[in-house]
Amino acid sequence: MRAAGGDGDGGAGAQVAGDAPVTAAIETYRGLLRRYHRTLDLMSERGLEALDEKLDDARAYARAVATWAGPGCIVDVGSGAGLPGVVLAATLPERAVVWVERRRRRATFLGMVAAACGLGRVEVMAGDVRTLTREGLPGPVAAVTAQAVAGWTDLYAWTRHLHAERVVFVVRRGPLWTEEVAAFGDAIGAEPHVLASERLGRGGTLVVLSVPGGCPCR
Repeated sequence: MRAAGGDGDGGAGAQVAGDAPVTAAIETYRGLLRRYHRTLDLMSERGLEALDEKLDDARAYARAVATWAGPGCIVDVGSGAGLPGVVLAATLPERAVVWVERRRRRATFLGMVAAACGLGRVEVMAGDVRTLTREGLPGPVAAVTAQAVAGWTDLYAWTRHLHAERVVFVVRRGPLWTEEVAAFGDAIGAEPHVLASERLGRGGTLVVLSVPGGCPCR
């Protein structure tokens, strides 16, 4: 991941799990996906064939959170079939992670994954992230992750009631992401700091932004 100039938010020093437990969790997840991907409408056959590439992209999310997120929990919005959330939780076992998924069958699957993979600090929310409350979390949200759920402004507005004083967004974006950063800053009335960016193997760019938490969107 290419750093784009620090602003004092990096170097969180998160504890990262060793290779063996991460590999075991991912292999358990892989087996569950293969078993249930059709019956629970989790992933297409083509998507399952590309699972290794998807996992590589998810590892980039985990590296970004480990490097840049301050103390607090992680909220993964639109967790879907479990990526990047499973890799995040397996790689960073000391961090509290909330997987948010509106589709009931997928949320049920995610609960099964968390239990089978031994991801004890994971909570699964079957619903809209806007209804999640601070009281239901182990602490303020230090990082928000998402793949193709919405733009930064919407993600910020949906989660701002949960934010820590400063929050990191780790989001996959398209080719116009630099222009989107400026529009996002205008919407929240604060300048986002681009901490890092990385081209992903499955397409798009993983962008890490640091912004003040809880700003009202214009």
